[in-house]
Amino acid sequence: MFTKELIPGPNKEKAMKEDLKIKNQSILSKLVRSNLFSSLLYFFYDFIFLFGFILYLPIYFRRRKITIKSLLAKFGLVDIKKLEKSIWIQVVSVGEVNIIAGLVKRLQEVFDSQIVISTTTLTGYKLAKDKYADIAEVIYFPLDVSFIIEKVIRRLNPCLFIAVETEIWPNLFKRLDKRGVPIIIINGRISDRAFKRYKYVKEFLGRIINKCDLIGVQNSSYKERFLFLGADETKIIITGNMKFESIVIDQIKLAKIKNRCIQALKKNNSLLLIAASTHHPEEEIIVDIYREILKTFSGITLLIAPRHPERVGVIEKILQSRDYVPVKTSQIGSTPIEEESVFIVDTIGELMYFYALADVCFVGGSISADGGHNILEPVYLLKPTVFGPHMDNFLDIQEAVLTTGAGLKVNDERQLQKVLLRLLQDKNLRTDLKNKCLGVFESQKKALENNIQLIMKHL
Repeated sequence: MFTKELIPGPNKEKAMKEDLKIKNQSILSKLVRSNLFSSLLYFFYDFIFLFGFILYLPIYFRRRKITIKSLLAKFGLVDIKKLEKSIWIQVVSVGEVNIIAGLVKRLQEVFDSQIVISTTTLTGYKLAKDKYADIAEVIYFPLDVSFIIEKVIRRLNPCLFIAVETEIWPNLFKRLDKRGVPIIIINGRISDRAFKRYKYVKEFLGRIINKCDLIGVQNSSYKERFLFLGADETKIIITGNMKFESIVIDQIKLAKIKNRCIQALKKNNSLLLIAASTHHPEEEIIVDIYREILKTFSGITLLIAPRHPERVGVIEKILQSRDYVPVKTSQIGSTPIEEESVFIVDTIGELMYFYALADVCFVGGSISADGGHNILEPVYLLKPTVFGPHMDNFLDIQEAVLTTGAGLKVNDERQLQKVLLRLLQDKNLRTDLKNKCLGVFESQKKALENNIQLIMKHL
């Protein structure tokens, strides 16, 4: 017969499993720290990254997310001369391009190093060229493959690398660290979606993150996520969210767009409803809501600004299937406007100026569960702003807006219809929301200055 001690009870069995888990984690940690295993991981990463990119390339071309020019640049064929010294700033797309406006201006005033801005997306590249071509070199961010990265680093010769938000690149960080180039993350954040993925490669990622010299994060929640992934606490500083101070309006450009478009968009003094940064299926949802609202309240015009401009053709088909006449904003002034016209923003970098003309705004990516998009721009322009439940990428901004009562959050498309109708019908409600908008920015000042001081420590 077995004695009681030889038969593991529930608590002892649980303890044994925990011990085994700890031992496995310890073994994995030692493996990751070993040079041979680390080299194999980087080799494996190179292979998977390059193979995956090539495999996905036809889809990129079909969705117009890449061109021959950008493809060549991503393989290291950077169309600039070799630089003596540079400050390299990496951003992803349009939102981050706008965030760095104040930073680029300050760096240009203080330092004599050439500024290089790399972007991941076509839309980000086009906007960066438009905003910074006279003060910075603008390039596409190269593929994070060892031989490509090494080639680009030799061409740019950076004395500092600044990554904006969630830009963690193993090969780039490894080679910059080897050359003694300081690496700084500013406006740092790790979204819920990214955090779930990063957990699976925590040990590997921890080593990469710790090649950073400083990490400026938006809030304490993001600090905890960096710490969980293995970041050294002494390197992390809470600097605030630069998005609260990144909004700059070109008054000349605003006047031009207003003069060209206002008669068409606000024909017969109609109210303008903007559905901005939309994803599938939000365009269909908003068009159907618009149809229903018109049955009760006819004095409105709809303007749709898709998150990805290459989807304009898809939206035109959606509108035509519902007997509306699609009109691109670039065509305003050269095409007749009909009673059934619905407008589509088909340009890059102009959404802010259409927000300025709006009466009510819905910001997308928040019904479609894409993590939401920046609601600060319409709020900054004192526009009543509505968004859906999925704001994972902008939780701190959502909190600031809701705390001050400057925006309205809805749970689903049904509630969205009710709230939009109420806002359009109730001028006093719109005025109340406008009056609360300025309060959103009061408590969030100095984020830009905090991040600049972070950079100054290494220049």
